[in-house]
Amino acid sequence: MTLNLLVTGATGTVGRATLSALRDKDVHVVAFVRDPARAARALGQDVDLRVGDFSDEASLIEALAGIDAVLVASGNDPGMREQQFSAARAIARSEARRVVKISGSPVSIVHAARARTGADHLAAEVALRATGREVVVIRPNVFMQNFLDQAGAVAHNALPGPDGAPRVSFIDAHDIGRVSAAALAEPELPGEILEVTGPEALTWFDVAAIMTEVLGRPITHYPAAPEVIRQGLLAMGRPAWQVEHALQLSALFTDPRAAETTDAVQRLTGRAPSTIKAFLERHVDDFPPVA
Repeated sequence: MTLNLLVTGATGTVGRATLSALRDKDVHVVAFVRDPARAARALGQDVDLRVGDFSDEASLIEALAGIDAVLVASGNDPGMREQQFSAARAIARSEARRVVKISGSPVSIVHAARARTGADHLAAEVALRATGREVVVIRPNVFMQNFLDQAGAVAHNALPGPDGAPRVSFIDAHDIGRVSAAALAEPELPGEILEVTGPEALTWFDVAAIMTEVLGRPITHYPAAPEVIRQGLLAMGRPAWQVEHALQLSALFTDPRAAETTDAVQRLTGRAPSTIKAFLERHVDDFPPVA
């Protein structure tokens, strides 16, 4: 019998990667979206859509009708905890037997008292386990895609980053999507907690050196103190909560656990995780030099 899967956060980075990975599996996939017209443009006309919002619990309950497994993913904004509590309540009233949650990075969960998003994700994990369903928690390390947000600085041959030389095992969101797809579709539970990392731990100096090689021009990493990062992000128009999230997370990178690597991607997907070099080669056009 074909599995029916619901992907929330379907137009987000991980949601889209999960939908892409599920295309190769013999499953029926439904995307939970707020704006069907926008979703159709982003995901394609062939994706089955159910319309609703995390803040509308009734729409979640309706979307879960006939669903066997659900991906719970939402942005790290101030409303995330309540959104996922709403998802947990809706799931508890559904027939879904498995829940896959995209959680915070391993180091943010360990230091949840120091990182608001870590605390929010941890609380949501507890709420989802209380539904009594099979729950798979995916805790990915820092996304390689975050470097795309620095394309403006890289255009000027600069790569800003945290002070010092912390090492992080950055992960490509495409690999997170492949792990999520496996966790949703495979008959056996792959584990209750999956810490998902890239294949190597790198400093921002290392990333700048790889950018230099891939982009063909010298990229220099400039370590910055937290207050300098705060003012720079605010000047770029980033909301205050997002700035504080970035600063709280970067303060945790000195923990050696931020540099740990795992075999989760290889074990669940049969393929090694992407390197930062391969990621940058795929995104060369997203890092043009200043005109």
